Amino acid sequence: MRIHFWTADNGGSGLYRGVLPAMSLDWIGHRPSAGGQLPEDWREQGFDVVVGCRVAKPGPSATWREMRDEGIRLVLDLDDDYFHLDPSNAVAYRLWSDPKMRQGLIDNIALADVVTCCSEPLASVLRDYHDTVRVVPNGLPAQHLGQPRDHNPEQLSVGWAGTASTVHELPEAVRALNRIAQYRPGGVAVKLVGIDPRTAIGCGLRGKGVGALGWVPNFGQYLQAVSGFDVWVAPYRDTAFNRAKYPTKFLESSIHGIPLIASDVEPYRRVIRHGENGFLVRREHEWGRYLKALVDDPELRQRIGMTARAEASGSILQAINRQWEAALQAPAVEVVG
Repeated sequence: MRIHFWTADNGGSGLYRGVLPAMSLDWIGHRPSAGGQLPEDWREQGFDVVVGCRVAKPGPSATWREMRDEGIRLVLDLDDDYFHLDPSNAVAYRLWSDPKMRQGLIDNIALADVVTCCSEPLASVLRDYHDTVRVVPNGLPAQHLGQPRDHNPEQLSVGWAGTASTVHELPEAVRALNRIAQYRPGGVAVKLVGIDPRTAIGCGLRGKGVGALGWVPNFGQYLQAVSGFDVWVAPYRDTAFNRAKYPTKFLESSIHGIPLIASDVEPYRRVIRHGENGFLVRREHEWGRYLKALVDDPELRQRIGMTARAEASGSILQAINRQWEAALQAPAVEVVG
């Protein structure tokens, strides 16, 4: 099949729901491409399938309808629940609360032959708008499974990774991160990837043991940065939006063999077995408790991290490209009446 992934951005969403799936489909004989800009000569490209990621704005919506008229098979992909955005994410909330944007998304979902998404909770939301919804999880290349780890470095790094749109989740763990940075002066560093120092201070993180790298636009460099974490924290509030997310931080941490401490919310509850392949936090004081346990015990760090890493083989691109292939070829359900 000649497939084009029309990505919504050049960040994590575009990578996980466009660039990486395209790469994986190339390995099994398809002819994929991916990019945030649709080729101007898309009519001459011979696309069999176009996967449009959260197509909603008027211009792209008009093109979406034109592609439908041209007989191209349309697959609309969503990796977040844009019907239940939290007001704390002010920019996204303002954008997707616009009735025209919301209706544009709904109309384009209806025009699609198939809808794909990254999680079953999100699929349950989307089934209110379309009868053929397929769940295809995120994945990473298998090469990351083979990278060696030092589970007992001279200085430990406790890490968090996010963006301006997820920084409002960080305060859930701020008190514990400040304390662990002072727990062993010079021996434990807190590293924040994706936000700058000013934003970190605004969240309440401060002290010599805390450092913020800022936004890392290149995904390879991002993975290199987070692979240096010895312990990873993923705080999330229990909101409808977060419950529909994919547990991407578990994917990224487990494939590198890094023990993860995550909030006990739906996506992470599905993949983490508490005390075996990670830790789940229900109450605020537990952040400090599990951080201290992992910082103090290199054998625990290794056991948790390696258990998670052993399971990460199911999340490599080579394990999910057939799922993408099946989803893109899924027969649409005909609604009678």
